[in-house]
Amino acid sequence: MEQSGMPTTIELDTDEHRREWLRESVTMALYVSLSLLAVLVALPPGQQLSETDLALTVLVTSIALLFAHAVAFRLSSRLVNKGLLDDVGRKLLAAQLAGGLATAVIASAPVFLLGSAGIRISEFLLLAFVAVTGYRAARSVPASRTRSLAYVGVLVLVVLAVLFVKSLVGH
Repeated sequence: MEQSGMPTTIELDTDEHRREWLRESVTMALYVSLSLLAVLVALPPGQQLSETDLALTVLVTSIALLFAHAVAFRLSSRLVNKGLLDDVGRKLLAAQLAGGLATAVIASAPVFLLGSAGIRISEFLLLAFVAVTGYRAARSVPASRTRSLAYVGVLVLVVLAVLFVKSLVGH
């Protein structure tokens, strides 16, 4: 530890750092998943986009979310660190971008492969990721399987309620 209380680069290669990296990548993957679900639900029904345009919409939206986050993260990190993006910040940003990029690829692949039929598969994969993450989080407490499944049920209902409200807006 430096005198400032900030960890040094050497101390980052610990189990704690790996947990932090995993947390940041999963957080971004969840963020992109939930954001893309909202975008997919808001796609106007019956709109005549080509299969390629539809797939590109999903992929470009994902990448735009990642780019916006990277700009915000770099700016806030520099604000907190007196203008510097330190090694810790770069590693956290790399973790976040890795999680978000993986989600972008998983969400857009079914649409690239199956066209508009892939939208429902993408929605299912994104919601499944949120549900599995919720289940793993509940089981880590530890909670019983029944309680964990109940938690996931409530989580999915909340996500579906948010998506329903978003669909009412229509864009």
